[in-house]
Amino acid sequence: MLDLSGTELVDQLMKRNLPLPSIVFAMAHVEHAIAAFEKHTVDYVLKPFSTEKINGALDRASRRTEGERAVKLIEALPQLRRLSSRPLYTRMAIRTKGRILFLDPRDVVAVQAEGNYVLLQRKSGSYLLRESLSEVAEKLKPYGFIRIHRSVLVNTSFVEEIQPYSTGSCSLRITGGRKYTVTRTYRKNLKSLAGFWIGRRDLPG
Repeated sequence: MLDLSGTELVDQLMKRNLPLPSIVFAMAHVEHAIAAFEKHTVDYVLKPFSTEKINGALDRASRRTEGERAVKLIEALPQLRRLSSRPLYTRMAIRTKGRILFLDPRDVVAVQAEGNYVLLQRKSGSYLLRESLSEVAEKLKPYGFIRIHRSVLVNTSFVEEIQPYSTGSCSLRITGGRKYTVTRTYRKNLKSLAGFWIGRRDLPG
């Protein structure tokens, strides 16, 4: 380098908060090693240089870099899990009364079986569709829908209250005041309504 020494170059990178590469210093005297490590170097090589020394230092730098990447990945895993649990915005298409409508699945409050049809309920209206509840449940599961009855799905984001009964069933109230019965078979699905529960003796088990 014509204008800067190696340590001066590292100083300039650090002052500008620029990302540092894996640094290996080449030096003539071991006394400079401490100064080199203060600059966040991975290793140093003393003169006289040899292929063995150079390759060894590069190998250590590579392994150090991989380790640092692994640490960063482990630190980021909780956030990655949260992001992966949230589906990207997707519109769903439904056919009703000779038309095809596009809806945001997050706007659907509940889905109820009606014979060979399902009634898809929104806050602003409902649609009767020829579809099985099981197929709808599979498609809506990534958007926070749970089954609370063999004939009912609800969007967990609209659930406001649960009233447990001594029989093992529950009453579930959603936004707007409508109530549904949660049968014992599907009571365990209520666990997903909250990130954590406090005092859960009478809550889903």
